[in-house]
Amino acid sequence: MSLTPHNLANSVPGNQRANSAASRSTEQNSRWSYFWIWLAATIFLMITWWHIYSLLTESRNKVIASAERDLANLTRVSQEHADRTFRAADQVIRFIQSRYLALGKGLDLTQLSEQGVIDTEIFPQIGIIDAKGIYALANRPITGKLDLSDREHFKYHLTKNSDELFVSKPVLGRATGKWSIQLTRRISKANGEFAGVVVVSIDPGYFTRFYNEIKLGSQGVVALYGLDGIARASKVGDKEEFGTDARQSPIFNWMQRGQLEGTYTQVSALDGVERMYHFRKLPRYNLAVVDGIDTPSLLSNYEHEKQALWLQAAFLSLLIVALATALTRYLLQIRFQMNERQIAQGRAEDRSEQLNAIFALSPDGFVSFDDAHCVKYASPAFHHLTGLARSSILGRTEAEFSNLIANICLPNAQFLSIADLRTRQRATDDNTPLIRQVIELKGENKRTLEVGLRESQAESISQILYFRDITHETEVDRMKSEFLSTAAHELRTPMASIYGFSEIMLSQEFSEAERREFLATIFKQSERMVAIINELLDLARIEARRGKDFNFAELNLQDLLTETLDCFMPPLARSAPKTDFLLPPIYIRADADKMMQVFTNVLTNAYKYSPNGEDVRLEIIQPDLREAAPYVGIRISDQGMGMTETQVTRIFERFYRADSSGKIPGSGLGMSIVHEIMEIHAGKVSVESQIEHGTSVTLFLPVQTQHKST
Repeated sequence: MSLTPHNLANSVPGNQRANSAASRSTEQNSRWSYFWIWLAATIFLMITWWHIYSLLTESRNKVIASAERDLANLTRVSQEHADRTFRAADQVIRFIQSRYLALGKGLDLTQLSEQGVIDTEIFPQIGIIDAKGIYALANRPITGKLDLSDREHFKYHLTKNSDELFVSKPVLGRATGKWSIQLTRRISKANGEFAGVVVVSIDPGYFTRFYNEIKLGSQGVVALYGLDGIARASKVGDKEEFGTDARQSPIFNWMQRGQLEGTYTQVSALDGVERMYHFRKLPRYNLAVVDGIDTPSLLSNYEHEKQALWLQAAFLSLLIVALATALTRYLLQIRFQMNERQIAQGRAEDRSEQLNAIFALSPDGFVSFDDAHCVKYASPAFHHLTGLARSSILGRTEAEFSNLIANICLPNAQFLSIADLRTRQRATDDNTPLIRQVIELKGENKRTLEVGLRESQAESISQILYFRDITHETEVDRMKSEFLSTAAHELRTPMASIYGFSEIMLSQEFSEAERREFLATIFKQSERMVAIINELLDLARIEARRGKDFNFAELNLQDLLTETLDCFMPPLARSAPKTDFLLPPIYIRADADKMMQVFTNVLTNAYKYSPNGEDVRLEIIQPDLREAAPYVGIRISDQGMGMTETQVTRIFERFYRADSSGKIPGSGLGMSIVHEIMEIHAGKVSVESQIEHGTSVTLFLPVQTQHKST
C-alpha cells in the first residue's frame, strides 16, 4: 500500500499510540516493582521494630525477675541473721529471767559475762530493772541510781502482763551513752505480780555491719523494721541510720493483713529514690527485714542493652531503606553492574596471581589437593622444608601423602594423617582456632614443623595443607623454660636459708653470739641473692639494648688493665695477679666500665677455682699487626682445679657452674655476662682447661690500628 498523505497522517498517530502504550506498560510495571519493593521494606521495618520491642520487653522482664529472686534470697539471709540474733538474745533473757527469780539480787551478771555464759560482743549491756524502774543489776558498772521507769520498754511490761519479747526502737542508753536496741521480757512473781524487766541491749551497728556484706549498689537499702514502722537498724548505700520512720510504706499494712513476704516497687518518701523492695516478716517477732535496690542500678545493664538494640534497629532500618533505594535503581544500573562485575573479575584474577606469587615466595610450605583428594600443587617452600621432590608427591592420594610425611618424621613426633586432622577440625566449632599438629623431621637437618589443614569449598581444590617451620620457636621456648627453672632453683637456695634462719630467730631465744652468727648467714645469703638478681638484670639490659647504652671510646689497653687491678681486691692471704704488660701501647675501642667488668669476672673465677693459693697470671698476647683485622689477647690463667672438655663447652651457659658441690660461692652468670659483652665488642673468648692443672681464659679484642693522638 502506498502512503498517501491521508494514510501517512493516519499511521503516525497509530505508532505513537503503540509506543505510548508500551511506555505506559513499562512505567506501570516499574511502578508495581517499586510498590512491591517498598511494601517489602515496610514489612521488614515493622518486623524489625516489633522484634526489638519484644527483645527489650523480654530482657526487662528477665532483669526484674532475676532481681526479684536475688532480693528474695538476700532478704532471706537478712531474716535468718536477725532471727538467729533475736533467738540468741531471747535465750539469754530467759536464762537471766529464771536466774533472777531464783537468786534475786544475788545474781552476778558480771561473773556470767566473764565466764562466757553471755556473749558480750553481741549483747554488750545486760541488766535487771526492778518493779520501780530502777536499774538494779547489770553486767557493767552503774554509777548512782539509774531510773528507767520512763522508758518505753519498761512501760510496756508494766502495763501489759505478757511474757512477750519486746524489741524497742533505738534509744540512747543512759548507762552506756550509746545507741542500742533494747530487748526485754517481763519478770513476774509466782502470783503474777510484776517484779521487773530483763533488758538485753544490742548495738544497731551489729546489724549494719552485717548489712555491709550485702552489696546492693550506692543507693541500695537493707533495714530491720518493727511492725510499728520504725527502723531498728538500716543502711542506705554506705550510710547507717537508726530510728527512721517508714510507717507510710505499704508493707506494714500488708503484714497486718497476713502477708508475711513480698516484692514491690515504690519511690521512697524519705529520699525520693525509686527502688524495688522485698520484705520478710520474722516468724517469732514483730519485726521485718527489707532489702531494696534502686531502679537505675537494677536496670543499668538493661538500659545499656536497650540503647544498643535501639541503635542496631536504627542501623538495620537505615540498611533496609538503603537496600530498597538501591533496588529501585537496579533497572537503571544493569550496565553499570556488568562493568563492575568485569572489574571485579579482573581484580579476582589479579588476586589469584598475587596468591600464586605469595605461595611461591612464602617461607611456609603449602600443599593443595584436588576434588579427588590427590596432591595437585606443592609450593617450593614445602620441598625445601621436607626434602621431598615434586615428582614424589604429585598425584598421590592423601593416604599415600600422609605415609610419605610420617616416614620422614621421628617416631615420637610422627605425622598422624590428613584424615585425623580433618576429623578433629570438624569436631570443633567455628570460633575454635585451626587444629594443628607438631611434627619433627629426622635426618641431619632436623626441623620442627607445625602442620595445619584448611578445607576448601572450591570446585577444584578440596583442601590445603600447610607446613610452618617452628624449629627456632621450639628451641627458644625450651631455653626459656630451662632458664626460668634454673633461675628459680638458684634463688630458692639462698631464700631457703634466709627464711629458715629468720623463722628460728623469731621462734626461739638465742645468745648474742648466736644471733650475730644467724644474722651473718642471712646477710651472706641476701648478698648472694642480690648478686644473682643484679647479674640477671645486667644480662637482660645487655640483651635488650645490644650495646646502645655502651659508651665506646678509644682506650689504652695497658692503662685499662692497670685500673682494673687497682680496683680488684684478691681474697685474703692471696697475692695480686702476676702481670706482664711490657709491650708498646695497644689501643682498643671499648666501653671502659663494661670491659673492667669482664676482666673482674674472669679474675674472680680464677681465684675462686684455685683455692689452694696458686698464682693467677694476667698477660697480654701481642697482636699481629700485619693482619687485616688484628686482635689483641688478654690471657688470665690459674693453676686450680681445672675443667673437663664437657664442662668447657658449657661454661657460657647461664647458671652453669663447674663445681657442683656448692662449696664455691657464685651464681653461674659471670661468664655469660662476659660472653655477651665480648660479642657486643666484636670480640671472642677462648677457654683452655685441664683437670688439676688449671684454666686459661683468653679475651680477644679488635685493635685500633690507626690511633688518634691527643
